[in-house]
Amino acid sequence: MKLIGFVGLGAMGSAMAPLPLKAGYNVMGFDPVTSLNENSGVRMASRLIDLTECDAIIFMLPDGAVVTNVARELLTNGFNGLFIDMSSSQPDSTIALGHELEDNEARLIDAPVSGGRKKAVLGKLMVMTGGDQINFNSARRLLECFGNVVHVGPLAAGHAMKALNNYVSAAGMLASMQALATAESYGIISETFSKVINGSTGRNNTTEVKLESYIISRRYDSGFSLSLMAKDVTIASKLINDAGFDTPITAALNNYLSEAVDTLGPNTDHTGIYEMVNPAIN
Repeated sequence: MKLIGFVGLGAMGSAMAPLPLKAGYNVMGFDPVTSLNENSGVRMASRLIDLTECDAIIFMLPDGAVVTNVARELLTNGFNGLFIDMSSSQPDSTIALGHELEDNEARLIDAPVSGGRKKAVLGKLMVMTGGDQINFNSARRLLECFGNVVHVGPLAAGHAMKALNNYVSAAGMLASMQALATAESYGIISETFSKVINGSTGRNNTTEVKLESYIISRRYDSGFSLSLMAKDVTIASKLINDAGFDTPITAALNNYLSEAVDTLGPNTDHTGIYEMVNPAIN
C-alpha cells in the first residue's frame, strides 16, 4: 500500500491523518466540513470519490451508519481495496458491512482507538483491531503508525473491545467523582484524596490521568465528548445484555450518561459530568 485515504478530519482524525506520512505513505484526506492545511503534508480531496484511487481508506467518523453510507458510495464508484474503520461503530453493523463488501470484492477491518487526542498526536494510541488475519497482516504496518496495535479477534471484535473499554472507563470515572465529592464533604482536600487513592487499590485511569488535570480544576477539556462516551456505553450495554452478563450497574450507568447528555449538552467534555455529581457553587 502506498496511497492512503483518510475520511473524517475532526478532533481525532486531524491528529491521526498526517502520521502515516512519517512511514513513507502518501495520504489523501477528505471531510465535507473541514480540511487540513498544506503544512500537514496531507493532500486534500475535493470530492469523496477522488479517494477511489487509494489502496486503503481509513474512516474516523461519528458512527457505523455514517461509515456504511460512505463505504457504499466509494464502492459504487469503483473502490475495491481495504476499508479500515477506526471509528466507534456498532459491531452488528460492522459485520453486516463486512459481508456486503465481500460480495463486491472489497475488504474491511475494524481498528478503533483509545488514548485521546494527546496520544493521537504522538502516535501512541491503543489500536484494537478486528478482522481476518490476512487483512490484518496487510494493514499492520499502516496501523502501527498510530500506536500500539493488538489484533483482538474477528471482524467487529475491535469495535466490541472499544465499547467495553469505555464502559469500564465510564464506570470508574463516575465512581471516582462520587468518591471525590464525598471525601471533600468529610474535610479531605482534593489533592490529598488524589494522592492517597493513587497510592491505593482504588486508582484507575480517571484518578491517575483526569482527576487533577480536568476534574478537580473543573477545566473539563480532555478532548473526548460526553456524547461519544454515552454512545460507546450504549453499545457496550447492549453487548453485555445480549451476552447475559448484565447487572444493575449496566442500565444505571447507561441511563445516567444519557441524562447527563440531555442536561449538559452533547458537546460537553466527558469529564464535565462532574457538574452532575457535584455542581460548582456560583
